Amino acid sequence: MANAITEMDGFLRRDTGKGPSRKLRNSGFIPAIVYGSGKTALSVAVSPKESTKILKGPLRRNVMIHLNLDHGESQKKETKTVMVRDLQIDPVMRNLTHLDFVEINAKEPIEVAVPMILTGKSKSVLAGGQLDQIRHTLKVSVLPSEIPVKFELDVTDLEFGSTPASAVKLPAGCVLAENELNTVVSIHVPREEKSATTEAAVGATGATGATGATGATGATGATGKAAPAAAAAKTPAKK
Repeated sequence: MANAITEMDGFLRRDTGKGPSRKLRNSGFIPAIVYGSGKTALSVAVSPKESTKILKGPLRRNVMIHLNLDHGESQKKETKTVMVRDLQIDPVMRNLTHLDFVEINAKEPIEVAVPMILTGKSKSVLAGGQLDQIRHTLKVSVLPSEIPVKFELDVTDLEFGSTPASAVKLPAGCVLAENELNTVVSIHVPREEKSATTEAAVGATGATGATGATGATGATGATGKAAPAAAAAKTPAKK
């Protein structure tokens, strides 16, 4: 099922810079830029509440938006099909302060990063392995209306070692847009267990080496050779 297009209102802003942007935020809007291939970037203003609500939806930044821009009373509204390219968050208040949009063609594939989650219980983990998720997103090429909410990777039967991006099953219409050999999941023996195994092996080797001390019994042979000499010393010399 195709993703629905979200509607968002905004207006063209004439003044730019820190001062006008501060005034804009105080009036309940935030500054934004609309970038387009081969086009002059547009300075616009949008509602932070409306923007935040959209960005908290299932598709997050991958949502396709109809940005309806008001150019003033004398001109008609202009609608641009966009997606969020970047955003800025206030480090203290944690609220949205700026948005960057990129204009897209809804009929052409684009590259996006889609979240990837793991499912199932790994047999290798149950056997004592440690699982690390190396990549939390996968970059794919897909039509804007067909962008998946997420990818799932079943780890149940994964063996020890690295699992590449090519192991993730992609839905129809999605093409992997990164190196298929990129590691997404790694399962390995924990370091503590490796250390314990190594120490046990070293200890066992040292113990077998100690049995070489039995070679000391060979010294009894030396006493055996010394006995005739001692007996000869006791026999008085003939005059």
